[in-house]
Amino acid sequence: MFLWFCVSSIVGIALIFRSPYLDYRLLAVGSILPLLETLAGFQWVFHTLFFGVFVLMSIMLLGKGRRKIQRKLLPIPIGLLTHLILDGTWTQKEIFWWPLTGRDLMGAEVGRLEFSFMPTGIIFEMLGILFAFYGFKKFALREQVNRVAFIKRGHLLAVGGN
Repeated sequence: MFLWFCVSSIVGIALIFRSPYLDYRLLAVGSILPLLETLAGFQWVFHTLFFGVFVLMSIMLLGKGRRKIQRKLLPIPIGLLTHLILDGTWTQKEIFWWPLTGRDLMGAEVGRLEFSFMPTGIIFEMLGILFAFYGFKKFALREQVNRVAFIKRGHLLAVGGN
């Protein structure tokens, strides 16, 4: 469900934060990173609140005094956290709250929303396509200046003014 996580994260966060200079490409990377675990057949660290918060804290601490680096990398943990919302991980207490729940290190089998291609997966992918069309229009990506800003820097310039 690549498009569901990637596009929904970009459109949703752009509409909520309204930040024209956030790198939405890195947000997409963060939102699909947990799919690596899913493709391996389990959900564990990347699907936990702990991991998203750990990545956020690491970026803030390692980038202390280097605001530009913090600002550049901040979309990755935001994407990780949006993935947890979009795939319903927050409803799976043992995974979401690990290690507080004492879960073992092996992870859990793949969840119901994320790796099911029929019919739920197809429906979510179609929703991702619809969100892509909506975002293309909403963020004026038909205009070359906006499209180039997104492709080269990950910026959605039309987000701040609407």
